[in-house]
Amino acid sequence: LLPLPLSSSRVIGKCHDIIINRRRRTARILAVALAFVTTYLLGYSDGDIATIFLPYDGNSSLSSHQDSSFAKQRHQDDRDIALINPNGKVRIFYNLFTKSPEDERRVEDIVEEQFAHLDPTLHDTNVSITSIGHRLSLGAPAGPSLRSHDVSFHIREHRETGGEDLTLHALWEYCKSTNNEDAKVIYLHSKGSYTPTKDNDRLRNFVTRSALSSECARLPNSCNVCSSRMSPLPHPHTSGNMWLARCDYVAELIDPLAAMRDGKLPERMKEDDPCKGRGRYLGEHWIHSHPSARPCDLYPGKEFTWAHLRVPAVGDIRKELRMAPRFEFAEYVLPGMCMDDHPETLEILDFIGLRKENYELLYNITDLEDDWWGWEFLKRSIATDGR
Repeated sequence: LLPLPLSSSRVIGKCHDIIINRRRRTARILAVALAFVTTYLLGYSDGDIATIFLPYDGNSSLSSHQDSSFAKQRHQDDRDIALINPNGKVRIFYNLFTKSPEDERRVEDIVEEQFAHLDPTLHDTNVSITSIGHRLSLGAPAGPSLRSHDVSFHIREHRETGGEDLTLHALWEYCKSTNNEDAKVIYLHSKGSYTPTKDNDRLRNFVTRSALSSECARLPNSCNVCSSRMSPLPHPHTSGNMWLARCDYVAELIDPLAAMRDGKLPERMKEDDPCKGRGRYLGEHWIHSHPSARPCDLYPGKEFTWAHLRVPAVGDIRKELRMAPRFEFAEYVLPGMCMDDHPETLEILDFIGLRKENYELLYNITDLEDDWWGWEFLKRSIATDGR
């Protein structure tokens, strides 16, 4: 890059000082900062991107980086999705919870509903199940046979008590041990089996159909996680926590069982915090918790981004695989969600600092590579807000 003129350097310093000294940023400061950074970025449309000052806790948190192949791949992927063939069948790991014998029939209906979307030409029909609570007789005369769906069940483990970390651990172990570089896995769970609500039913159907979709099974090489919707806020996650992922990426993640149950987390990661993906909420954050994640998602509608708000009805689910996050930052800011307790999780100026903090706590990673998904996301978001 050419050195900035002296006047521009003074503007950078002044903007930087304002942000540091004003922890509680007002809308006016945010607008000024975004307008400045937008002007700075757009001056280098196809070349290197200059250093951006977006401080977190008073420290500069972005380093200079280049426009990555991640962004350039987006349009090629959109054109070529239909031409990509799956490399082998996808292994499914299913977390099944049944509270009591009285819930058997209702939970069996959930299992039937979910596995009606399995495609034997794409998915391994020998489903690995971790059963928790009351044990269902899956595959037996007293339970759902699912023969019409060509599904067989293997209850890998049954526990009286437990959580999703047990099944995520089994999936992680499989990916750590496989020698197939093209291996892919799907994580599903019986959402709504504990708390039966219409909202849970709708979200379960939405995320299940995407995780088991042919679009995710055929995800392009530029993606390593595929789901209905990846949201970068308030932390990177998929609401409902069902997805497909490449094993070579999963193998880079922390052991979810050790992290969530064996106490091998830093103290700050142990505190239950739904806005930062910590404590018992780490399970939903886990699949997107590493900086080498290359997420894609399927749903093109802006009305649903995260939580249980405006989840599409069954007949409204359209699929269009794109690299994620597909929208700009402002689209993921939901009124009332984390606004009071953790407003920084919804602030664009704090985004990099929060991501780097989690990456360091979980993986001891402090530097972000040029192809990290957040660079392209922020560049698009800032350019849009600055228009």
